[in-house]
Amino acid sequence: MSLPALHVNWTSPYRHGLERLGGLAGNGPYRLPAEEIVTSVHSALAWRRHHGGIGLATDSLGATYAKEQGLDALYDQVDTFLDELEDIDLDPLVYSTGAKIYAASRLSAPFAIVDTDLYLRRPLEIPAGAGFVFAHWEDLDPAVYPDVAEVPNRAGADLSRWTFDTPAANMAISVFLDDEHRAAYARAGLEYAVGNAGLHEGGVHVRAVFAEQRLAPAVARALGTDLRPVTERFWLGGREAWDGPDHSGLFHHTWHLKAQLRTFAELRPAYLRYLVEDLLWHFPEAEPLLLDTPDLAAHHDLVRLTAADLKAHGPTTLGAAR
Repeated sequence: MSLPALHVNWTSPYRHGLERLGGLAGNGPYRLPAEEIVTSVHSALAWRRHHGGIGLATDSLGATYAKEQGLDALYDQVDTFLDELEDIDLDPLVYSTGAKIYAASRLSAPFAIVDTDLYLRRPLEIPAGAGFVFAHWEDLDPAVYPDVAEVPNRAGADLSRWTFDTPAANMAISVFLDDEHRAAYARAGLEYAVGNAGLHEGGVHVRAVFAEQRLAPAVARALGTDLRPVTERFWLGGREAWDGPDHSGLFHHTWHLKAQLRTFAELRPAYLRYLVEDLLWHFPEAEPLLLDTPDLAAHHDLVRLTAADLKAHGPTTLGAAR
């Protein structure tokens, strides 16, 4: 099925982190980690192969960075409407993914928003007609998803309109097929998040994931919109474990591995090798782009060696994901 998609890159969490911490939150100018660059490339190319066009929603800094790195070539268009968020009281350090809600408010269904650390390995099964398709369910671990009555709501959003009777919907893939649901969800998410910052004793991500991953299915249930996860794989957050059939043949998502890579930095070279091999095995035409990306300069030898190894004897790290 042909379906337009969007990557969203909001640099405001980086910029405002630097401001609040007196310049100590980052090391030098804005840049994406090497792993995120490679998954972004793979994500855009895979979506284009399986479902068609893809664009980038970002702000002025993000657009400049994409152009400097040559990543703008991945997209049909690069839109900077996220600059508008500078005039909206959406705290980027509380809602680091809040720009995805804003992007949903600016578009009309059908379309998809896909995280830059997720790429498809085969086409999605997208139902005909209306509905909301998302990556997978997550259980309601109270550390991340407390009861609705306990979620901070300083802006006084009316949450009684929505039906909170499902698990959380992981929205690393979000396919909006129903424009009524899309519009109602975007309004509800912004009504909840705008002006709802400040200190909170609970988990750091509670408000951000509520604004997306609880509200999107709750609005759908209230409207009678069909809910469909891409995979029956189910994340058990309290145990940090998966239940259900393996989804690796459908998509790869870095997600929780990011925290492990920060803790065990020695694993990053091996993971980057895996990502480069996976990309070049399925999209060998991406090699010149990787070699022309300035922020991958330290890894150009890895790209060349991986490409040569693939030509000589095929993949060595992909296993069943070949």
